[in-house]
Amino acid sequence: MSAKPRILVLSASTGNGHTSAADAIVAQAQAMGLHAVHEDALDFTSKGFRKWYRGGYETLVRRRPKMWGHLYRTSDRPRFNYYFQTGLDKQFCRPLAKIIRAHKPDWVICTHSLPQPALARMRDQISFKMGVVVTDLYVHRMWLRGKPDWFFVPQEYSRDILAQRLPSVKDKVTVTGIPVHPVFESAPKRVEARAQLGIDETAVLALVSSGGIGGGPLLEAVEALRIQGLLVTVISGRNEAMRSALKNRFQDDPRVNVLGHIDQATMVKHMAAADFLVAKPGGLTTFEALTVGLPFLVYWPFLIPGQEEGNADFLEQCGAGVIARGIKELEQQAIKLKNPELRAQMSEAAKAHAPHHSAEKIVQQIIALSSQE
Repeated sequence: MSAKPRILVLSASTGNGHTSAADAIVAQAQAMGLHAVHEDALDFTSKGFRKWYRGGYETLVRRRPKMWGHLYRTSDRPRFNYYFQTGLDKQFCRPLAKIIRAHKPDWVICTHSLPQPALARMRDQISFKMGVVVTDLYVHRMWLRGKPDWFFVPQEYSRDILAQRLPSVKDKVTVTGIPVHPVFESAPKRVEARAQLGIDETAVLALVSSGGIGGGPLLEAVEALRIQGLLVTVISGRNEAMRSALKNRFQDDPRVNVLGHIDQATMVKHMAAADFLVAKPGGLTTFEALTVGLPFLVYWPFLIPGQEEGNADFLEQCGAGVIARGIKELEQQAIKLKNPELRAQMSEAAKAHAPHHSAEKIVQQIIALSSQE
């Protein structure tokens, strides 16, 4: 295999995290002179499956989070839910063979587990290596499918879980962190970001987000922070109904700035300008905040049960985050975070646990493995 491998990165557009990780890897690979392409695996499935997969995920997360948590936990065991979903993924991702033949990759890298079962079958007819980038701290059973050649995981904690679940791959794992876009590696200073955004240097600013789908009780969270005298920037993601509701509620309050879906370059400015983040701890959001050094207030009602609980625990245990499980705790934690010394301690803890240059580590490992062929 060439020391300059061709790379195809497959994501699935359920939320923003998997797509953002794929974009970061491709951007890094291209910067290093490699041929690299990102494709959304769902784009090559049937319309019905695509609608069910995307829509079902967002509906459950937004309206029935406890049911989603149940499905997440039960599919983490080798029982019906696991085998049923694996069978569907294998069947409906079969059209990916066409795009793989077109790109002729040496490595197919998955930032979402969806294509993994189908890729295992394709490798009997098409020669390529498969890598998996785990985008949550906990390694769910879905990430183990398809006999990957290499795993890239967020932390030593993740490596330990993977080694316990799949001892045969313990020597085929690299701890890289979750790849974030290069713009987060070069975030502006707080003073610079605030000057660019026109934000008062002396104000304490909370940045609020419940993810790309804009689910959860955003209105009550913003209200609780506003009455503590904080400036609030709230990002509603792709949820236009929530954006309208927020604008209607806070249209006469200059302390509340409502944004919809924003790109990564804009997001990093708002993260750099903020004093702390109130959000759900998605894998990418967690590592973006760590990279920027932004204190993280996990608001439990925003959180996706199952997959994000481990991320919340990690943030709290490493000192980069605190958890509020309800509205009263949110108010109490926000009051505590007005303390600049506490925020400085949390910021330092975040930076200490941010494995920088994750995408570069992934690409370098792929190059190293390719040169051994």
